[in-house]
Amino acid sequence: MLGTTLIAALVVLFVAVLQVGIQSGPIRPGAGSVLLGLYILAWGFMFLASYFYSYKTFFFRGLLWFCEHLSFPANRKMAFFYFALALFIGGMGVLKGLALL
Repeated sequence: MLGTTLIAALVVLFVAVLQVGIQSGPIRPGAGSVLLGLYILAWGFMFLASYFYSYKTFFFRGLLWFCEHLSFPANRKMAFFYFALALFIGGMGVLKGLALL
């Protein structure tokens, strides 16, 4: 139940980004940039949660499997790297979308 709820939240954010629309090129202020930043942040927080709560749901186990089998170096701590990467990129998207940067 938790896994499907998390996946549904990601799908809703993705559909919202598609509905609002984003432009290619540099990030411009607007709702599309903010929603895209929130979508990327959501993925980052999913990776962070998967490190600590991998026993809770299949979705977290899948993200941890991705970190352990498809990353280099292949270990659980890559979840922290993906979290930090998403936090930086998503944070920049949100801040630029709100015209704070």
